[in-house]
Amino acid sequence: MRPFLKFIVPALLVVGVAACGSDSDGDEADANAVDGGSSDVLTVDSAAVAESVAPLATEGSAEMIEVEGAYGPVEIPADPQRIVADLMTVDYLTALGYDTSKIIGVFEADWFSAIDDHYLADFFAEQQPLDPGPQWDVNLEALAAAEPDLIIAPFDQLDRSPMLEQIKQIAPTLVIPTSEGEDPEGRYGGTASFQDWRSTIRSYGSVLGLEEEAEAYVAESEAELAALEAEYGDLIAATRATEAKSTPDSMAINVLSANSERGVLGSILMSELGFTAPDSQAGLQPDEYGTIELSSENVNLLDGDLLFLEVRGDATGHSDSPLWDTLGVVQADNVVIVGNHWEYGGAVAARDVIADLRAALETYAAKS
Repeated sequence: MRPFLKFIVPALLVVGVAACGSDSDGDEADANAVDGGSSDVLTVDSAAVAESVAPLATEGSAEMIEVEGAYGPVEIPADPQRIVADLMTVDYLTALGYDTSKIIGVFEADWFSAIDDHYLADFFAEQQPLDPGPQWDVNLEALAAAEPDLIIAPFDQLDRSPMLEQIKQIAPTLVIPTSEGEDPEGRYGGTASFQDWRSTIRSYGSVLGLEEEAEAYVAESEAELAALEAEYGDLIAATRATEAKSTPDSMAINVLSANSERGVLGSILMSELGFTAPDSQAGLQPDEYGTIELSSENVNLLDGDLLFLEVRGDATGHSDSPLWDTLGVVQADNVVIVGNHWEYGGAVAARDVIADLRAALETYAAKS
């Protein structure tokens, strides 16, 4: 996630991976999902804005077609030229081989582009997309001024935005189905796009007429997973591993879970491969987000054979703990620093996580 949904400040109580785009420490990049609304909503006559911008649609987007979105049929340009999207859409369109040069704006682009090692850094460097703010607190004037001819985001990243209807008035808005239905009690109304990358890329492929490309990408990724399991299956089965994150404000373990409705991309893929958690975590009950909160007093829960750790910004909470240097995994130099794609990413991120796991296992096997 940019994610740290769980630790989102009440003022946002909306997620954000923009991780909170506007957060100075980027902490909760909780770009994980749109869980709520913002009280500081920009007051703009979005209908008037939309009316003034509508005539500016580009020539390439003149022809309209009807596709099936999350809320039913929606008319969109047959050949959109000025797309505003979220990070998940950039990921999935990249995986599908779509021309991402047509994406001229990305929600919370500034936050993502500021991460030097972000897995989509090349896209942000080359395209320099504008940033209209987070989906749940959009700068409507900036969005309209960008003159988009299409806005795209997955269901879990846009459905609960208090500004969804205003966004729709600015340009045709395609909400990609990422769950079978909205569960009022669920965090994302169903499966999240940064959890179940297989179903999500297939949804994008189905809506955009790129089904074959979606199936090919899934098949290639599955082959990479299968090869990794075949080569290191025995070692994985004997390895106790943890995936965790340390931010300037909080620390937490992302529990291992093959259930795509809980956990994050990295921990889900680890579970699929057969990694198991250290015994010290047995019996601990994760929260609704699939995380176990950490403090300097219980950092020992991270100990095991391998630790995959995302360190956001200048976070030092983990290493500042007096227990850190006593951990066997630290003393054995088996702490693998990973990027935010382990927590917030789609199909492209899944490939990167698999590559990270392969590199880590190669190093670990050489020591064993």
